[in-house]
Amino acid sequence: MTKKIAIALIAIVLIALGVGLVLPRSWEIERSIVIDTTPERIAPLVLDLRRWQEWSVWTKALDPLVRNTFEGPADGVGAKWLWLGPTMGRGRIEIVAADVKRGIELDQALESERVNSQGTIAFSPEGSGTRVTWIDRGELPVLGGFFRSAFEERLGENLEKSLAKLKTVVDALPPPVAPVAPVAPSDAGVEVDAGSP
Repeated sequence: MTKKIAIALIAIVLIALGVGLVLPRSWEIERSIVIDTTPERIAPLVLDLRRWQEWSVWTKALDPLVRNTFEGPADGVGAKWLWLGPTMGRGRIEIVAADVKRGIELDQALESERVNSQGTIAFSPEGSGTRVTWIDRGELPVLGGFFRSAFEERLGENLEKSLAKLKTVVDALPPPVAPVAPVAPSDAGVEVDAGSP
């Protein structure tokens, strides 16, 4: 009897493994929001990974014990953010392309030493404002297909919350200062002697 139970349990495990291996593991999430301003006003908050702490959900509010490390340039291509915490886990993001008018492209390594996902935060004109579109894509580990749907739902919610907070932060920025046109020198009060040679 014990032998039959053991064989049945092994069979169930093997079937589960087989199903897990054929389930799709790749994922792609896209969320966007329209912010009533120019890309140049949004870009400093996105191209500087340190400033993600002002608007993304992945902050000390989520994981008070997280340790954040920033490497490379202050912003733009080559900027890196590494984190380690009991809630956020271990990961890193590196900006691999950046443009203040178009947005950024990211390489991400989540719970891994190698890059296992990519992302883009793209700016595009919409009406008098800018549509900010965040796309994340990657592949879950072996057997990750079992929890792919839950993973996509949770990540989608986090992207939505982050974009909403980004809009709130940008909307609260002081209005841009209009450039002051230079004043041309005045000729008033200057006498010209028409009789001079």
